[in-house]
Amino acid sequence: MELIEEENLLYKAGDTGIFLGKVEENAFHQHYALQLTIGIDEAFEIETEDGVVQSKSLVIHPQVSHRLDSKDQKVLIILLNPASTLGHFLAKHMTSEPIAEFEEEWIGYLRMFVQDLFKKEINEKTFLSACINSMAEFNSRCLAAKHQIDKRVLASLQYLDRHTREVISLKEISEEMCLSESRFQHLFKEQTGVSFSRMQLWKRLLASFDQIKSTKTLTELAHQSGFSDSSHYSKTFKESFGFPPSEVLANTHLVMD
Repeated sequence: MELIEEENLLYKAGDTGIFLGKVEENAFHQHYALQLTIGIDEAFEIETEDGVVQSKSLVIHPQVSHRLDSKDQKVLIILLNPASTLGHFLAKHMTSEPIAEFEEEWIGYLRMFVQDLFKKEINEKTFLSACINSMAEFNSRCLAAKHQIDKRVLASLQYLDRHTREVISLKEISEEMCLSESRFQHLFKEQTGVSFSRMQLWKRLLASFDQIKSTKTLTELAHQSGFSDSSHYSKTFKESFGFPPSEVLANTHLVMD
């Protein structure tokens, strides 16, 4: 059965993002998410400040500056919240280096789902459901491990999810969590590896994908997502993904949950 050659696929479910496609001329960037990158057939290249790594499956920890070259093949990228059960497990129990090889039976299942999609044996929605369900099954291993994150940090993340169109001040979130500003800042960065302000930008950026189909311009999308203007939105987007939003949206089919 002939393989399909179509545009990139981007799926967002909550704070998990799944991308399937080619990545070339990617600028250096870093983000809050834990990134799992999987080559379908051949190895891809990840360049960091320390050099170039070739691999077929890598975990990239949050806030690690990198750029990806998929070497003219499609790769599967899963962006996970490192405070989630699966993200925490991969970061704390399965890998120790900022960039680490990661090959498990689960990765083989994900590659199989991609090949089934390429062969048109399953459609996009079935493919994405299979990926999400396989992650849920892998969670059983995560839950068996010691998974601890401060409840106040979890509550602050949930608070951000409920207020993605607003700018939440440090004073507001600290009072909400019944902590001093300095104590909250320290605890939040200790638990998540990133500052509260940076986290808030990431949360608003992810939430912007929910507005793409209902907005007509980049300026409108920026305002609906809590950014001051399109320039601020574009800058944050490129710092997080290595591409301007116009380039991603023009070449990517977005599927919402």
